[in-house]
Amino acid sequence: MRYEISEVVKKDRVMELVFGNCSKPRDLLGRHFILQGQVISAYHPDAVKMEVISEDGEHYPMDTVERQPVFSLFLPHKRPFSYQIHMTFHDGNTYISSDPYSYEGLITEEEEKLFSKGNWTEVYHKMGCHKVKIGNTEGMYFAVWAPGARRVSVVGDFNYWNGMLYPMHKMENSDIFELFIPGLSCGQFYKFEIKNVQGDIIQMVDPYAVMNEEKENGASRMFDLGRFRWEDSRWLSKRYHGNVFKTPMSVCEVRISELDSPDEKVQEIVQDMGHTHILLRGTPERAKLGVERGFFEPTFYGNTPDTMRFFVNRSHKRNIGVMLEISPEYLTRAVHLFEKKHPQAVNYLLANILFWIKEYHIDGFVFRGLSENSSDFLEKAKEVIKKEDNSVLFIGEEIKGKQTRDFFDFEWNMELKAGVEEYLGTDFEKRQGKYFCLSQPLMKGDFSNTLLLLNKEKNNLFDESLIDKKPSCDYDKLTGVRMSYGYLMGVPGRKAWDLHSHENISSQEYVKSLIRIYQEYPALYEYDPLRASFEWINGMDAESSVLRFMRKSSSGRDNLLFICNFGTEEKENCQVGVPKAGKYTMISNSDAVEFGGEGRDEHQEVQAVSECWDLRPYSIKISVPPLATLIFKF
Repeated sequence: MRYEISEVVKKDRVMELVFGNCSKPRDLLGRHFILQGQVISAYHPDAVKMEVISEDGEHYPMDTVERQPVFSLFLPHKRPFSYQIHMTFHDGNTYISSDPYSYEGLITEEEEKLFSKGNWTEVYHKMGCHKVKIGNTEGMYFAVWAPGARRVSVVGDFNYWNGMLYPMHKMENSDIFELFIPGLSCGQFYKFEIKNVQGDIIQMVDPYAVMNEEKENGASRMFDLGRFRWEDSRWLSKRYHGNVFKTPMSVCEVRISELDSPDEKVQEIVQDMGHTHILLRGTPERAKLGVERGFFEPTFYGNTPDTMRFFVNRSHKRNIGVMLEISPEYLTRAVHLFEKKHPQAVNYLLANILFWIKEYHIDGFVFRGLSENSSDFLEKAKEVIKKEDNSVLFIGEEIKGKQTRDFFDFEWNMELKAGVEEYLGTDFEKRQGKYFCLSQPLMKGDFSNTLLLLNKEKNNLFDESLIDKKPSCDYDKLTGVRMSYGYLMGVPGRKAWDLHSHENISSQEYVKSLIRIYQEYPALYEYDPLRASFEWINGMDAESSVLRFMRKSSSGRDNLLFICNFGTEEKENCQVGVPKAGKYTMISNSDAVEFGGEGRDEHQEVQAVSECWDLRPYSIKISVPPLATLIFKF
């Protein structure tokens, strides 16, 4: 071995490489400039011959080192030039490729320091797998954090999953391993092979992978996030400059498993109903298969990042926001990492949240299944979200022992929902005793910053099992559903509707009319912490089973009066106290024929008289159909 080569190619480094223990292969392989010129080295366990081919076509034979499949070449000049390695194998086959170890890493020293401290929030731009172009060469850049690893390699269908090829280079001041491999392209599969200090070897999917195989123990897949072109700048500007507490918000829940094709059916339904947001829920079946491994991988139809981005982009162009549900399983894994208080793990989690905001333009995050020990992580997550974009929503449920009302932008209203479920789940003859399950939760405070879910899951308040089915009942069992929808639209807070909670055509039309009223009347969505928009008229009339309340606007105009008959008998000449004289015009009747009702008292317009009732100076008299909600404006 020439003296000049021995300055770079040390025997101990060669042995580390050959025996699969090399953590810094770039110290040995690639191009190295020395005082006398430059040394180029390459390695392949099956090679018997190598030569360097320069950009001008010159061939330079390489010599073996220490009788190992490590080959080196000394050139007595320092002129940089592009080159490839021509390899000949035992079976006579040959292969020409660019040298991965001739390229420097892409992670800067400053980024490495930020990562070590847990402050590199845009770490996803370089960690994982990314399509890049260095000079005139295209390929894939890989980076992974592997603390305590003796050796990390990129393996895949492009190198027969052989960990002896493409060992990654460990950075100087961290446990980040990186490598650029020329010639690789999107669609190819890969994993990281890790050899620990005990000598055990495992292969793992990329924790930053944006796409994985949809099977047990599947590999990660190379993908280029940079090729997608967003067209939603108008929506993002509107969101950023808007105020969600002063504008209507109606959320439609959609399971990702229902988005099995790229057509616009779901978005057309959501837009036609008047919903402002789509909430994408996860797929339990995928979680059971063990597919949801990565925090950066979208679970979407087609299982590609661009199909989800296409969906979000198209939703925004239709003026529909898109929010993501954070599943309890995801949150449990996140909290487990967060509690380790390892800066790199915390960095990984917080960067992941920003990733969904920046790379997928997500408008909000919804958390369910929260445990007491999740509060610290959620508090830090919210801090990061709001610092990046204060218009991104943060929605969750109450955490036992924690004051969360001011923590989330909107909090799930579980108490009110439970009260209505208990009431409607009781036999009619016993419901009078459950009357205060309806009104009592609303007497405990302001629910304006809450989110109430109206869905059709088993044992939910709109499951048909909770609507009385006795043969003696001659009314439509959906009447009670419409009455409940009207009542719950009137109580404070935003509403989340399941995509299938109103599949019946008449009920669907009723819900559509309620959402239209909700968007038309600020009294239903305006939030002012200094002014109560909800006021009881009478929430104590258990004998009649009728609830009466008002929703008031900040302008004093277009206030709304809700009268909800939870009983099965029509209330003729029902007297209701009102705050002022004048005309009260009905704008909604859940018993209307167009909604599947019997059309009783559809066209009422009443004049308030100066007769005190319900501790109000004026009152009106109306007939209220059984199981019906009437809405008047005044």
